[in-house]
Amino acid sequence: MLVSTDAGIWIGAISTIAIWSFLVGDNPLWRVAESIFVALAAAWSAAYMWHNYIWPTFSTQIAVEGKYLLIIPVIIGLLIYTRYFPGVSWLARYPMSFWIGYSAGYILAFQPQPFVNQVTSSFIKFGGATTGETINNILLFIAIIGTLMYFFFTVKRDNPVMVIGSTFGRWTIMIALGAAFGSTALFRLSLLLGRIQYIFGDWLQIAGG
Repeated sequence: MLVSTDAGIWIGAISTIAIWSFLVGDNPLWRVAESIFVALAAAWSAAYMWHNYIWPTFSTQIAVEGKYLLIIPVIIGLLIYTRYFPGVSWLARYPMSFWIGYSAGYILAFQPQPFVNQVTSSFIKFGGATTGETINNILLFIAIIGTLMYFFFTVKRDNPVMVIGSTFGRWTIMIALGAAFGSTALFRLSLLLGRIQYIFGDWLQIAGG
């Protein structure tokens, strides 16, 4: 038999085709698939949070271990749902402010490694082991200086140094963004090829694995 008899593969194939149908325009099949995906994602997230965080907090940490101070963050977290009530929707700003402030402070205080690495990685020697490495290091240094000059808005760009530096920095940013976009496009292409393999291989079974 050329077509798979696995119900799960059929569901995956039909869902994939339903999502692809958006390429020819908005249609009921696409809207149904989108609604199902969003509903499943929301339901899974709610169930995951309940079974792994909310219920253990009440049933174990508060009721058994006596950590009653946990009631305070629970109340703060519940305030986020006041955004659905116009009269008290302003209360939702407090948990959001607390969460953003705590996250930013925690990362800067205890997890500064990514930011420090970005700074220290720019401290390079001009002279490399080879001529190509030397040229690469010099270009990287110029690119860093040019990028910083592009974002240096407190000085008027009415002198040749600032004009040339900021222009070079702009081109550096454009090249970096282009490379990032190209990498993203290739990653999306690999996902597309995977789904095509799923349709013609796993479902229709007319292509080799």
